[in-house]
Amino acid sequence: MLKNRKLSSRSLLSVLLLGIILMGLISTSVSANPTYEIALTKGTEIFEITKYDNDGWENTVGNTTMPDDWFEGDSNKTGAQGKYTVKGWNYLKLKTYEIIRQVMFSTEQFMAFMTLSGLGYNETEINNNYTNSYWLWSGEGAEWDFTDSEFNETADDPISKIVVLKNPEDYNKILDDYNDLVDTILNDSKVETYIQSQFSNITADELLWKLIFEGLATASPFNGYLNALINALNVENATVNQNTIIIERYGVTNYTVEVSYGSKGTLSTFIVKDVSGQIIYQITSSNTEWIFFTILLTIGISFAGIVSYLLFKKFKLNKSRKM
Repeated sequence: MLKNRKLSSRSLLSVLLLGIILMGLISTSVSANPTYEIALTKGTEIFEITKYDNDGWENTVGNTTMPDDWFEGDSNKTGAQGKYTVKGWNYLKLKTYEIIRQVMFSTEQFMAFMTLSGLGYNETEINNNYTNSYWLWSGEGAEWDFTDSEFNETADDPISKIVVLKNPEDYNKILDDYNDLVDTILNDSKVETYIQSQFSNITADELLWKLIFEGLATASPFNGYLNALINALNVENATVNQNTIIIERYGVTNYTVEVSYGSKGTLSTFIVKDVSGQIIYQITSSNTEWIFFTILLTIGISFAGIVSYLLFKKFKLNKSRKM
């Protein structure tokens, strides 16, 4: 009987080890080929300036760049509110011309670019020269600027675009194609100088900064998506901590910007901290359900640990009594 028990224990151990190995292989396969899903939800969110330390800002960021240079409206007033409504989205595939137009070009750049159509800088030629294509969720929203009074009946930006690439690594391909296109424009003697002045190459860090202020959204799982984005772009001054992008910047002194995403994959908080870690500026939205789920998960893990510990203690106590 004792021999059979030993064999049974060894068999059980072998099965457990095999299970661990298989789970490792599966998890490696999943992490190597992640699948991202959209988390957007139709509805309206309210954003509020919950803190603005003007002296702290000027001593840290400086007075040449103020909150209203980053955000529209009364973004330099504590208590001011903004509003954003997600109307809907579609899952579709875009070629290079359209993705650069939506992701990279400012309105001024696009208007300048349109004047170059006769020189071959048009949709057909761009897509012939840059053959990448991109799956994405393309959405539309309406945005109200920050205000310390009542919101206008109509949005300040009634057609605000939302772009969530299916594969975050694609941002690097877009950046490379954009910079190559800009080089071509800047070295084309047929392009007028005043048109060329509208275009310049941008770094990965500059692209990330630009995306954040243009409403960068993320797909789930958020941590995996954001890490993939940061790693693909190979940015130098940004890291990811769970659902938060942390960006190192320099003004009068070093400071950090923390951009967190809530359960809908859209911005939840925007925080500026000085070199000592003190918050000098903060925007908070109603998209904060992730805090509840994080706390709930932490409590659940702690509770499971306590139960396991108590069961283990009881098992040892019963074993000692039998002996």
